[in-house]
Amino acid sequence: MDDDELFTLIKADGASRDRAISQLRAILLRGLGKSLNHRYGQPFNAEDIVQEALMKVLHSLDKFEGRSKFTTWAMTVATRVGISALRRKYHQDVSLEPFSAADGYSIEIPVFDEPTLSNTESRAKILSLLQSLIETELTDRQRLATRAFLSDFATDEIAEQLNMNRNAVYKLIHDARRKLKDGFERAGLTSQAIFDELSEGNQ
Repeated sequence: MDDDELFTLIKADGASRDRAISQLRAILLRGLGKSLNHRYGQPFNAEDIVQEALMKVLHSLDKFEGRSKFTTWAMTVATRVGISALRRKYHQDVSLEPFSAADGYSIEIPVFDEPTLSNTESRAKILSLLQSLIETELTDRQRLATRAFLSDFATDEIAEQLNMNRNAVYKLIHDARRKLKDGFERAGLTSQAIFDELSEGNQ
């Protein structure tokens, strides 16, 4: 089936829908295996997560707006599910305690391109300011949650360790991000400037 036919049949009923779902499952299984293998330095078995990812895609069909291929959109949804699962597994026995250390915790944001000397210096300044703002502008809980979030902890894991629900953690991080944004703007840095320095492909 081509992409349009696959989407049409998945939204229909009967045996054709079952075949379309089986094809989509095979696509997600293959894609997850390639995109997530050895993330966090560990092998990834896509069979462990593909059913959950497939159900998430099927329950989110009404959010597909047709601005990309259906299979591309479905793979994006499935990858998010897979990353969340990997985060939970990777951090399940890792305590948040180091993030509350009084001497500060060094935030490291991965860089995907090969930086030049000039933007390496810019990144160093941005990360130094970020570290300073986290230490001086945030409450203790905001600081801990933000450090954990920037270190790739899943929101659910942060919530569990802080004995909070997910929405409370979202609010905590949202308020922290607003304070950090204000701090960067006081320093003359816009959100777009920060993104340009830290995002993939910046040269």
